[in-house]
Amino acid sequence: MTKLDLKQKTHAYIELADDKILKAVYIILESHVNSVDTNIKFSPELITSLNKAKKDHLSGKGKSYTIDEVRKSVLSKLKK
Repeated sequence: MTKLDLKQKTHAYIELADDKILKAVYIILESHVNSVDTNIKFSPELITSLNKAKKDHLSGKGKSYTIDEVRKSVLSKLKK
C-alpha cells in the first residue's frame, strides 16, 4: 500500500470514527510529532560548505545532475 493510499484510507476512517477513536489517534500522532527533534544544528564548516556548493551550482561552476542522470548512473552500478 502506498503512502497516498494510507493517507486516503486513514482520512476515510477518521471521518467515520467516534470520539474515543479520534482521541486515541490524536494522542498517537501528537506523541510522534512531539518526539521528533526539529532543532537540528549544523556546524559552521558544514554551513560554509553548503553555501559554497550552492554558489557553485547557481553560477554553473558546480556539476549538477538531472534525476534521469542519477537514475541511469545508479542502475548501471547496480547491474555490475
